[in-house]
Amino acid sequence: MMLPTLKIIHELRHLGGQSISLKALMQVLDLDAADRRSLIRFLDALVIEGLLRHMQRGRYTVRKKLQLVSGVVQVQLGGHAFLVPSDDKSDRDDLYISSYCLLGAMSGDSVVALVLPEQRGHRSRRGQRGRCGRCDRGLIVEITQRAHATVLGCCHRQHRSGSLVLQSEHSGLEFIVAQAGFEPDVSGDALDGQVAVLAIDRYPGAQVSGQGHIIEVFGEAGDPQVDIRMALYRQGIPTAFTPQVQREAEQVAVAVCADDYSARVDLCEIPLVTIDGEDARDFDDAVAVKKTPSGWKMWVAIADVGHYVRSGSALDAAARERGTSVYFPGSCVPMLPEVLSNGICSLNPHVERLVLALELDFDQAGQRTAIKAFSAVMRSHARLTYEQVQQCIDGGVGIDIDTNIAEMLGQMCQLAKLLRSGRTTRGALDFDLPEADIRLNEEGLPYYIGRMVRTESHRLIEEFMLCANEAVAAWVLQRRQTALFRVHDAPDTQAMQSLQQFVATFDMGFNVADGGVQSQELLKLLRQAQGSAQEYTINRILLRSMKRACYAAENRGHFGLASEAYCHFTSPIRRYPDLMQHRIVLKLLAGDDRWPGESLVKLAEHTTAMERRAMLAERDVVDLRKCQFMADKVGLRYSGYITAVTAFGFFVELNEFFIEGLVHVRTLNDDFYRYDPEQHSLIGQGRRNIFQVGMAVTVDVWQVRPDRRKIDFVLPGMDAKSSRLRSTQKRGKKVTWGDRKHKGRKRY
Repeated sequence: MMLPTLKIIHELRHLGGQSISLKALMQVLDLDAADRRSLIRFLDALVIEGLLRHMQRGRYTVRKKLQLVSGVVQVQLGGHAFLVPSDDKSDRDDLYISSYCLLGAMSGDSVVALVLPEQRGHRSRRGQRGRCGRCDRGLIVEITQRAHATVLGCCHRQHRSGSLVLQSEHSGLEFIVAQAGFEPDVSGDALDGQVAVLAIDRYPGAQVSGQGHIIEVFGEAGDPQVDIRMALYRQGIPTAFTPQVQREAEQVAVAVCADDYSARVDLCEIPLVTIDGEDARDFDDAVAVKKTPSGWKMWVAIADVGHYVRSGSALDAAARERGTSVYFPGSCVPMLPEVLSNGICSLNPHVERLVLALELDFDQAGQRTAIKAFSAVMRSHARLTYEQVQQCIDGGVGIDIDTNIAEMLGQMCQLAKLLRSGRTTRGALDFDLPEADIRLNEEGLPYYIGRMVRTESHRLIEEFMLCANEAVAAWVLQRRQTALFRVHDAPDTQAMQSLQQFVATFDMGFNVADGGVQSQELLKLLRQAQGSAQEYTINRILLRSMKRACYAAENRGHFGLASEAYCHFTSPIRRYPDLMQHRIVLKLLAGDDRWPGESLVKLAEHTTAMERRAMLAERDVVDLRKCQFMADKVGLRYSGYITAVTAFGFFVELNEFFIEGLVHVRTLNDDFYRYDPEQHSLIGQGRRNIFQVGMAVTVDVWQVRPDRRKIDFVLPGMDAKSSRLRSTQKRGKKVTWGDRKHKGRKRY
């Protein structure tokens, strides 16, 4: 029987100033003798936390007010968790839940938690974090609703009992695997060391292991492909298409037929080309530029995916469910089956393809003067890579590019510079932050992680795609007010004021008006920082201060691009919002401004959520690859610079590799350090040493924890291990109800 902890708390809350004996409490709760030991251990945990007082003759009285909070628990990689209160009107911060106080709760579960008293030194008053950076602590007393019917983890044999156990990857909860639950021809010994998915038959408790049966085996722990499958599973991203979806994809035509030319403009003679990365396999956009007496004419042709993926089909449902393709180092989980994304929907060179095209006119200054949208048939004249285009721009010789196309690339550069100048003039922000260049060996493991080089060829195609997306948004708004816009709201004034105070320490500044900051002001700041030692730091902090872009049915403009209207249109192979925008444009071209079916508001919310989960999966694998790359470099010394400072330490990015790690404040054992949020710095209270964002430092790689996606650095000369030991001894070991190491501990 599970101990009714929530009922116990309610009974204790009704005591007022009275005391109650253990025997009386058992009678009120209708507990039998078998529950006596568990009840004592739970009450002792409350005594240790200072909530109850254990009196003579086995009586208990409430020492401090017992506060309960309901919410959803979010378990972190380290095994601890945070409880997010469900009451939106509550001003309470998230509760910190240690792994010993989870009561068997899993991430996403709805729970009720008891607020534990503040620990000495954690915070001086409500709303202020102490030196450890922790918020209020809590103890889960009841799980009201489970969020998961399955769990992902690694199987292993228990040495004492011989039972096969699956240990969940995050919380460390153990589930005994039922012998009858194995897949056909898979023995328990074969599952030892394998990553698998277990269907839960019995949920774990504070002192009880869960139980279940294996329903899917991913493979051996540590396999790079298994890492990707695990990342997808965590975010609920499908890994395979259903047989019905595959059948629909295989039934799609593999080539453009004569009937497809009907009511379409023939663009086959226009020298449209694709420009993508060396390893790209799906090409959904092609561009061409022509110099005219009045200025410029640009064609942007986008694969007409909607012609093959009909609304309401199984293909469409699968694409909508995914929302976007997911990109990992060396691999991709496509939104559409590869027979489409790499076949008929891909603008492969020298073959006819159906497209939705834009014809845009610009004056001599690069200002757009006309927009024309239409269905067309095209033939790509060349499949170009960024490297080829860059060599052509740099005047390289011996490049296998047609002379006419090379001449057009020169005209593209001229127009792209005008477009970029126009965006900059109106206040568009360009965060030139590097991305990780992760190179894998034949086994799929990283052997190099550097910074991706962003060249003029990358910027060229970016400018054209930005211009096309903006033109479509303006074209749609002329005909209807709702569509699927990409919106980016202005940052919070308070965040901008904090940034203003920070950059003032570097003799830089910008104005924050009463109605909020203007993008032109932030652009001035980026220009001030350009070329300085603080350039990367200010770019990064400014980006973190911005709000996240999202999809919306109503146009609210795009702050970062300084655009009155913006949408996603140019990547329908890999983004569902682009496919939906194509359908809206085609309906408007047909003279129909109605939008039947699902609400665009719900669609915008869904696609935003799908984009978010794909980003989390991608980040998860990238962080894991970085840990794998650094695993054999423990003890080595590198130079770097501080990229972020928090109350619990500071992050350092290495110069040699695009790797970031944490120097925890516990390892700074030469002084007591106070966090200054306005200056983004840690300040030593005795020796006045300062660690500030942008500061150059030298670090040793202390430890790498791939399971937690963490890399820990330590400053040379700092004894991290002894520092941790002294810190633990000073704080003391707290004992809570779920701590198995303290069974039978005497009551206070």
